[in-house]
Amino acid sequence: MELPKLLIAALTITLLASSSPVVQHSVPANAPGTGVARNPVFQDGEDLVYEVSWTIFKLGTIHLTSHAGYSAEAQIDSYENVPFVDLHAVHCTEMDSAFYSRGCRSAEKKEDEWWGLKYIYDTAGNRLMIEETYQKELRLTPYRRDMRDTIRMETMDFLDGLSIGYFPRSLIHSEQTVTVPTVLYGKLGKTTFRLTNDKTTESIDADDRPIRVVEVDGTTTVRGIFGMNGDFKGWFSDDSAAVPIKGKLKVLLGNVTIELIQWKRAGWNPPH
Repeated sequence: MELPKLLIAALTITLLASSSPVVQHSVPANAPGTGVARNPVFQDGEDLVYEVSWTIFKLGTIHLTSHAGYSAEAQIDSYENVPFVDLHAVHCTEMDSAFYSRGCRSAEKKEDEWWGLKYIYDTAGNRLMIEETYQKELRLTPYRRDMRDTIRMETMDFLDGLSIGYFPRSLIHSEQTVTVPTVLYGKLGKTTFRLTNDKTTESIDADDRPIRVVEVDGTTTVRGIFGMNGDFKGWFSDDSAAVPIKGKLKVLLGNVTIELIQWKRAGWNPPH
């Protein structure tokens, strides 16, 4: 049955992850890590809830929370009334000020226990070790750890399945094509973001007025996961916060849509 796979694929790209040749790019003067100004995109305590749907079926929610120190957590839960779907998962990331991955772990409930992946970073050796974990309860220490793989990296500046949702927010108002190494579910590829600064409006059920947005699209070379073909398109709020408003991800059976349904961010409401 593909429905559970579609929902977890939507999480993996997490609000718009993204094969084009690698394009070298410079970081804007006010981007994270430059020391010029703190990027307004990241806010401790930002709390966003998205609904995931496939055709007419509403599958579940993604609850994304930002924490101090450039860390974030996504909780994914399927709705109880969706046939053949019983999905509960948590993805966590730690990032540097440029939104590159510096820590990543995930856990998915499978029957009476939680199966997960944890990335172990060997920065000096340019290696990423992928560890499988098993635990009886989500907050308990894993009772079993197995080393699954070791990936040789050309650079340790890469995106994981959750940081990939933050990285394009800092560049959304620029015009460039950016390709970044990406590790999704323990597989290495590249994600290409095509940023055009194209402005439009999008409507969502949670707001009675069209929202001003900036459109972005792209692809990922990490293929063969859950019928995903790599293409995505997304719309971010046309303001300094660049909050993801809506996204579409192509999968084997069609398009999965991710739409903002609740938000809590100090001083922010969708721009109209």
